[in-house]
Amino acid sequence: MPVTSDQINIPAVKDELSAIAERYEAALVGNDRLALDRFFLPGDDTLRFGLADEQYGYDAVVAFRASLPLQSPPRRILRCEVSTYGNDWGTVNLEFRYTDRQGGGRQSQTWVRSDLPGHGGWRIVAAHVSPKSEAQA
Repeated sequence: MPVTSDQINIPAVKDELSAIAERYEAALVGNDRLALDRFFLPGDDTLRFGLADEQYGYDAVVAFRASLPLQSPPRRILRCEVSTYGNDWGTVNLEFRYTDRQGGGRQSQTWVRSDLPGHGGWRIVAAHVSPKSEAQA
């Protein structure tokens, strides 16, 4: 069934996903790898594209994160846009700036509500991070 315009950004759903995205961000900058792993949907179709890497499948995402001594340098969110579509799909797109060095980037995530426990069932099925040059900052 198609999503109707009145199902886009239902306030309670948008607020719920926004709060969960904030918890994800706290785990990322807090270097909490195990918490980060639980935000991704287990399965072969989950993917993550990083600054210079890509992972296809949940197991690859988990293995990549395990190889990092630091999940993210300290950063500050410049802008975050959360959109939801119905009760079970959403996107989170943000711009960030590192606080301990030059540069920053963009991050996008596609979230789906699953039947898994925790986070209201919300899990990331696709994530992408790209750098933002100083000229763009």
